[in-house]
Amino acid sequence: MPRLPVERSKILKSPWAVVGINVLAFALLYLAIGWKFAVSITVVSLIVLALILAERAGLVEEVFSAYSRHRMPALGSMIFLILIFPVNLAGNPYLIHIAVMACLYGLISLGLNFQMGSTDMTNFASAAFFGMGAYTSSLFSMKLGVSPWLGLVMGTLTAVALGYLVGLPTLRTRGYYLSLVTIALQTVFTLLIINTDWVGGPNGIAAIPPFSIGSFSFREPLVVFGLEFPYQVNYFYLAAAFLVLGAYVSSRLHASRIGMSWNLIGEDEIAAVCQGINPSSAKLLAFCIGAGFAGAAGSIYAHYVSFIGPEDFDFLKSLIVICMVILGGMDNVAGVVVGAALLTLIDEKLSDYT
Repeated sequence: MPRLPVERSKILKSPWAVVGINVLAFALLYLAIGWKFAVSITVVSLIVLALILAERAGLVEEVFSAYSRHRMPALGSMIFLILIFPVNLAGNPYLIHIAVMACLYGLISLGLNFQMGSTDMTNFASAAFFGMGAYTSSLFSMKLGVSPWLGLVMGTLTAVALGYLVGLPTLRTRGYYLSLVTIALQTVFTLLIINTDWVGGPNGIAAIPPFSIGSFSFREPLVVFGLEFPYQVNYFYLAAAFLVLGAYVSSRLHASRIGMSWNLIGEDEIAAVCQGINPSSAKLLAFCIGAGFAGAAGSIYAHYVSFIGPEDFDFLKSLIVICMVILGGMDNVAGVVVGAALLTLIDEKLSDYT
């Protein structure tokens, strides 16, 4: 791998370097979201090209090392930029909606990365776990009258339970056989919600209640220092908080013994067994954690859009999430989030021309 010049390495050792990278990333993201189609696609293309050139120059690895050395400046500046990000987008709720969806897809992609990136399991059913969280949270809130926050917890746990029940008998398979099982799971889930009347059937579920804190509903505009922001900002902050938490948990897991076990299984399962690792248990853990990430994203999505239907969680959605993980770079936490953001932007911008 080409080595960086000494001057460039010294710059990246400064904590201000990670702050500057965060500012640049958010500035590019704002241009990609806030400007018209031609400018947005141009910015996205330049970002992809820059990432490819940076990878060839060995710069990406150095940047990740800089983030590891300066975690607090990186995290602090990121939180500050997230808080001020909606200010210039306040006049256009749709642009904030794009940011919300990018955060949710980023969370799902982080969960899938445990499987595809670490243990080399191709899961085609991420949309099923996404939908399980959405439907569970919605039904708990509407049928039982519980708080949407409790519905969020139940949606996440139900998705984890589904991952466990499906993974327990199937994760002993490998390669194409595992992929076929997940394809079958995704197909069965879609057909099940279409043909089950008490979950709305093909008509879906409407009028899902929003999150609330005390008397403040997330469906109401947010007023800060006399400035009024559309209600989408409330869900942007919520989704961004879950994304930051998910990225932190992912980075810690990838650097732990569990993450190293996953990587060893992905590289050579026989070698993992020789080291005393139980591949089935390790894969099941990755499957359940990934399902939990998707279930949490689905719960937030349901209470955000207030209407869900089978088309929101079909096989195509699973394929899109797989593409996000591949585009960002498997087994790469920051790259997966970037891949999710880029594909969400492209999908939303192209929808204006369909």
